[in-house]
Amino acid sequence: MPATAIHSLDELLASEQVPSLPEVALRVIQIAQQPDPDVQELIRTIRMDAAIAGRVLKFANSALFGLRSRPSSIEAAVPMLGTTLVRTLVLGFTLARQTKASEAYQPWFRQLWRETLFQAAAAEYLAEKSGKADAPTWFLGGLLQDVGQLALLNAFESEYVDRVLEVADARSRAERERDSFGFTHVDISVALCRRWNLEQTLIESIESHHRLPSLLTMDHRAQMSFGLAAASCCSEYMDAISERLTAARTDVERCLIEVCGVLPQDVFPVLAEMDVRSAELAGGFSVDIGNVPSRERLLAMAQSVLREIAMERQLRGVDRKAVPVAAVNEKDSHSEFDRSNWSEWFHGDSDVYNDQYAKHAVPRELAANHANGLSLGLMEVRLHERTVAEHSEKEFERIVRILKDAVRPADQVARINDRTFLVIMPGLNHDLVRRIAESIQFRLMELFDLLSDDDETPVIGGVVVVPNSKKPADTDLVLEAITAASATAAQTGTRTSFHLVVGNRIQTV
Repeated sequence: MPATAIHSLDELLASEQVPSLPEVALRVIQIAQQPDPDVQELIRTIRMDAAIAGRVLKFANSALFGLRSRPSSIEAAVPMLGTTLVRTLVLGFTLARQTKASEAYQPWFRQLWRETLFQAAAAEYLAEKSGKADAPTWFLGGLLQDVGQLALLNAFESEYVDRVLEVADARSRAERERDSFGFTHVDISVALCRRWNLEQTLIESIESHHRLPSLLTMDHRAQMSFGLAAASCCSEYMDAISERLTAARTDVERCLIEVCGVLPQDVFPVLAEMDVRSAELAGGFSVDIGNVPSRERLLAMAQSVLREIAMERQLRGVDRKAVPVAAVNEKDSHSEFDRSNWSEWFHGDSDVYNDQYAKHAVPRELAANHANGLSLGLMEVRLHERTVAEHSEKEFERIVRILKDAVRPADQVARINDRTFLVIMPGLNHDLVRRIAESIQFRLMELFDLLSDDDETPVIGGVVVVPNSKKPADTDLVLEAITAASATAAQTGTRTSFHLVVGNRIQTV
């Protein structure tokens, strides 16, 4: 059926423009989904398609899945890979070899395949990070959830490019698809997965993969619906920074940090690792994604820009003479941050805030996080007096860099005096704040060449403020709790201690 004759989802699904699975692939799906899959039957089925058998064996012998030994036959490879992963590979190979397009649209196919493989790599990582999910199934979900985009490009070519892919407006890609064709790539992906008799939980997760829950907790980390939505979110961010470095990273941080427990300092490396993995997968599946360089440098530049944007907004929040924060449009008005305009809020010539800034920022953050129902982490990092005496001010720039690198671009670091820093982290729970503290302490000890039982080990004390009353927690009470936590930390072997402030009550953790 030519594209001009396609006017509905049903007509598209009935056409030759959507991917179809050969009998071997369909049988592999059936076997893999049995309660007790027959491995020998799976091997016999795969051997019926020499091309697929060869690709599975090649994958098993690659470094992509880290098998301890290299199988020499398909009979050895299938048990080592497992039925779920074999199913994923067979589907991936089948889809990859069905992509067809005229030369003019190859760049768009490369882009969509890169997005697809990034989502597969991201979903796989998130499954492994959860410690409970089935990574091959999540990988398959990432691979299939946007297969409808490939079908739309196959079917409509220039129409899809002109109406959807090349349009830059406030609508999402799915919204532009619905406005143009009456259905979306998600509708196609879901319909194909049903046609192929994939499990219902996978289909439901694909159906909702563009709907990230507004309230996220660590309980979501083992749910496939979260994993696929988070993978999509990470992919969209990676595509966005290719266009503008100011793209917001908030949802990515919510997924990786608040749900999956990734430390803030590792968000950028994790995204870069996913990007490298997707390029490796392209080679494994023989998919052409073009000669595109790693986006690691873009990620680094974007992180720097986000830090500047956050700093300017924070300063406008404490400086009454400045233009109101609401008047600043991040997308359109950002230019290189000029610190000289805000010198009264910085510690000397450094790029770290001073005690005056902290006095304004703490009550402001307490009020803002209370209004949003979010917790607030406040951490005091206190250096030993001998450390201060023995190191130059130049070396303190490295301390500031350690503190800033350990937290998110929008978190705040202030130097209260020669020995003490305050770190302000909205929205983080006690466990994350504690792990960030441990990471900071470890890196500072490396910097100063200290042993774990050294009395010069930096002392880190702090609080996590949990909103539990009609009014924000009292600022003086919170500062008192930080002081108490630091005093406790100084007496412990770990040199760290944290309290909870729940409403207006201090609780020892």
